[in-house]
Amino acid sequence: MAFTWSGRRQLLYSGVGAVIVFILLIIAYETFFTAPATCFDGKQDGSETGVDCGGNSCSLICADAAHPPVVQWKRAFLTNPGVYSAVAYVQNNNIGAGARNVPYSFALYDSKNILVGHREGVVNIPPLQTVPIIESNIQVGNSVVAHTEFDFTDDPPAIWNKIPAGTYPQLIVSQPTHTGDYSKLSATLINNAVADVKNISVVAILYDQNNTAIETSKSVIPRIVGRSQESLVFTWPQGVPDTVRFEIIVLPSF
Repeated sequence: MAFTWSGRRQLLYSGVGAVIVFILLIIAYETFFTAPATCFDGKQDGSETGVDCGGNSCSLICADAAHPPVVQWKRAFLTNPGVYSAVAYVQNNNIGAGARNVPYSFALYDSKNILVGHREGVVNIPPLQTVPIIESNIQVGNSVVAHTEFDFTDDPPAIWNKIPAGTYPQLIVSQPTHTGDYSKLSATLINNAVADVKNISVVAILYDQNNTAIETSKSVIPRIVGRSQESLVFTWPQGVPDTVRFEIIVLPSF
């Protein structure tokens, strides 16, 4: 069957149109049905166990799978007349995960349950099992603190993200020594990695025979360069003779 020129041209246009439609269909299919899963697309896909959370691909831990931090104990320590330091000893049950900018509050009360001191702050909870949170120089005037309260003030208290293995600095505390009355506690902080580590908090806690914390101190090291070490010194001028053991916890920023 013979085609006129106008017929062949119409057939050509129809073919080109069909090819274009076919290409657009392929693009749409690739975009909406076979595109790689992402943790920021507002839907549950890929290996995610929730919307943009969980699974192997997303660092965000889904809220129903995250464990809230557990406060093991909280206590206030007299450091100077009318001045206290407040400490909360927190357990992180999210293995390999941390949370940033977690708000909290301390409340200090006297024996009549009257509020005599208050302090609010935010903390980064690193991927460690135990994390002490310390607020220093809380003024209470002539009052004597009888008990201390501590609370995380958000609900839920934190948004947890998995920290990739090997990315959180591993610092070593070596050769701890102390005077007989525990007026001084010394140690060496070692960075065996090549990279520098910045903004390191180091907390020392002293315990009595009942395993009750009786004193604490905090030191901040701005930087420890790679393949180097720093001296740590904690002092309690009046001594803490009831001490039977101590704990030194290193908290690099992340």
